[in-house]
Amino acid sequence: LVSSAVKSNRSLQTVLKGGSQLETGKPGFLPFYERLIRRFLGYIVGEVLVSLFLGIAFFAVHYVCTGNRVFEDFSWFLSILITVSMLCLYYATYTFRKIIPEMNIRLQPEDAQVYLIPLQVLLSDRNFIVAGLFFGISNCAFGYSFGLPVIQSTGVITIMGGYLLAGFICGMAVFGIYGVSVAIIAFSGKAKSSFDFTSPDHCGGMQFLGEALVVFSSVTLIVGVLISIYILKTDWIRESTWWIISLKGFWIIFPYAMSLIALVVPAVATNKALTEYKMNQEMILQKHITEIRTHLEGNTISASEKDELRKEYEFQKNMRQDLHGMKTWPFGLNAILKYLAIFLPNLYASVKTASVWIHKFF
Repeated sequence: LVSSAVKSNRSLQTVLKGGSQLETGKPGFLPFYERLIRRFLGYIVGEVLVSLFLGIAFFAVHYVCTGNRVFEDFSWFLSILITVSMLCLYYATYTFRKIIPEMNIRLQPEDAQVYLIPLQVLLSDRNFIVAGLFFGISNCAFGYSFGLPVIQSTGVITIMGGYLLAGFICGMAVFGIYGVSVAIIAFSGKAKSSFDFTSPDHCGGMQFLGEALVVFSSVTLIVGVLISIYILKTDWIRESTWWIISLKGFWIIFPYAMSLIALVVPAVATNKALTEYKMNQEMILQKHITEIRTHLEGNTISASEKDELRKEYEFQKNMRQDLHGMKTWPFGLNAILKYLAIFLPNLYASVKTASVWIHKFF
């Protein structure tokens, strides 16, 4: 831990001196699952190819081992789950990297450490790998508990490999949500000096965070729906006792819970900071307006001074109206509509699949 902190401090010094690509918006935050791809294949194309390769590779190996049964036991769907999960992880990483410059310009260089240190310490390659392995092994354990939908020994090996790979990817995503949430919460507490109630986004200048959170939540939701579909439609061979049903329910609900956490938890911290800022500004404006009104009602100033005060009074009233219109949640209308466009179809797919499964057992 001490070694990690030392390395993080060195990285932080680079950032504060302007030498880090995190500050310029170039690809500075590059976890291990992106570095080699960018070096040899380039951005976007390489990430799409790798995602497709992982899904197709699993399908090909599993098909060789099980034959046409891959279409009968629904294990073909696991290849789609692997590909989509990897694509979502890449997109979420790209989105996070895109908001780093926005966060940097809203903080003094010496204040950037408040979120850069957690970022450097938490989102390390080692931690990503540990989280991925933990979720990968857990996924294998859950799949085995449900009753693997294959009989051949070679098929058992390949399907468990698929569970390990899918869990590894999703585990990195879950850990990424945790690390990003910690960084955004720390950032929100220090960003008050940059808030501006006259900002065109009507969110004090924080709408960029809300849009990013919608992306994180949406990609998690998409993967969660795919996981639920796979679990509910797979012909597990073990009898569905109450504890098996409970395990399935937990593993289905977990991605949905993570989707909600990714959307709400960081936003709550931003909402708290924006609310405090708005209340403080309201007190300042109210005090100023009261002082102007007191002077206008008195008889100690000249006519020309009263005219100036009346102009100042109207200006302060307009400022107060702008403040009143500022939202304290960092979500604009576009972000909300985007989320609903993803949430509603996925909710429909989940409910439809779950209703068939519930009818089957009850």
